[in-house]
Amino acid sequence: MTTLSSKWAYALSALIGAGSWIAVAQMTGRREVWDSDIYFSALLPGLWVCCIGLGFFAPARFWRWGFIPFAAQAVVMMVQKPTGSLLPLGLVLFAVLGGIAVVPAWFGAWLRRLAE
Repeated sequence: MTTLSSKWAYALSALIGAGSWIAVAQMTGRREVWDSDIYFSALLPGLWVCCIGLGFFAPARFWRWGFIPFAAQAVVMMVQKPTGSLLPLGLVLFAVLGGIAVVPAWFGAWLRRLAE
């Protein structure tokens, strides 16, 4: 079974996280994307599916694939608005969402072990 190298998995994960934030910001006209309904109804479930895929194709230390997309989103948010008054709260929220996304990444790694 094909395994994705860590370099490619990191790059893909960061690109998915940052790209999704930018795409929803462009679609909705909001700089803080989580103010949009699309963030919680479509973007988060889509990111969880990506975490499953990354956990499956790069199962070693799968927990990384839960946090990296949200770290990339945090970077984009800070570049867009570096002096936000609620920035610390936003960073905590990204960490919580990353922790939640570890579960789908674990599931992908678990499916990989079953498939081997």
